[in-house]
Amino acid sequence: MNKKKQSLAEMHHLERMHPLLEHPVEQRDLTWLEHALQSAVSVEFSTIPPYLSALWSIKDQMHPVAASIRNVVQEEMLHMALACNMLTAIGCVPKINDPKMVPSYPGPIPGGVHPELIVSLSGLSDASLDVFIAIEAPSEGECPKTPEQGKGYKTIGAFYHAILGTFQTLKPELSTERQVSGPLAYMVMEDLPAVEAAIALIVDQGEGSEASPEVEHTRELAHYYRFLEVKHRKRYSGVDKKGRAVFEGEPVEFPAAWPMAVVPPGGYLRADVSDDVWELINGCDQTFTQLLDRLQAVWENGDQAPFVHAIETMFGLSKQARSLMGIEIGKGFGNYGPCFRLL
Repeated sequence: MNKKKQSLAEMHHLERMHPLLEHPVEQRDLTWLEHALQSAVSVEFSTIPPYLSALWSIKDQMHPVAASIRNVVQEEMLHMALACNMLTAIGCVPKINDPKMVPSYPGPIPGGVHPELIVSLSGLSDASLDVFIAIEAPSEGECPKTPEQGKGYKTIGAFYHAILGTFQTLKPELSTERQVSGPLAYMVMEDLPAVEAAIALIVDQGEGSEASPEVEHTRELAHYYRFLEVKHRKRYSGVDKKGRAVFEGEPVEFPAAWPMAVVPPGGYLRADVSDDVWELINGCDQTFTQLLDRLQAVWENGDQAPFVHAIETMFGLSKQARSLMGIEIGKGFGNYGPCFRLL
């Protein structure tokens, strides 16, 4: 196929899919696992800026919808930390502040996951919710497509099941050196059962299990169903005779939000904005870069302290981003928002 005729999604998929991840099951060795786990770190990280953009656009940060999305973000941070621990367990250092591994927007989810999906940065809206629902969609028991079929992984869960299968086949020696534990990374990968538990938790919190849309140990809805509640403006009420989720419960009020416009490819440019706006945009990028540098230090040194500083940095980024979201672009284009660029 002529590359010029390929869709934007296909082009992005080819750019972000590491050749090793296309290997069939029988060729998946320790090197494959290393690249897959690094992609898993990027997959988890890639969801955080879009979710934060939607969260921070909500004017009342105490609104129940804001609280629900904030919890989703916290769990995505946990998933990223667990993926980092898995990668560290096999003797590698996660690449968090590497320009080649930091997701760009609009763009695909790394690792060949949902290859048809392009994710953008924007405020909370029905359009952004549709993307979030697609990101967290469960496989619904269907046989997931794999890279060797040329179509990538249908779901994040399918990608993790491929990783789990490789762990179970290879049974690599695992080390706890430089792994971290704490509120956002409370599982250390000391053996295969720990890896199995971590992957089960990641998939369960994201898309729910085949048995229930609720996460087993918290009884809270998985991310997929939380976003559907906001989209339907109704609470989840069960399943119909065909096993499909039904939303006929109590009303869910859609919160007032700043109309943050979709951030253009590559982010806003200095020449296109005023000095005041650029100061906020550049400030967000600087804080974001500092955040990634601090997270990188966590797994490079196995030091929990930078984790605390990273959380503090996140609060600082929130204030800068929300100030930016209150500024209109003009001509009915909506408001500005953070670009999440690595400087």
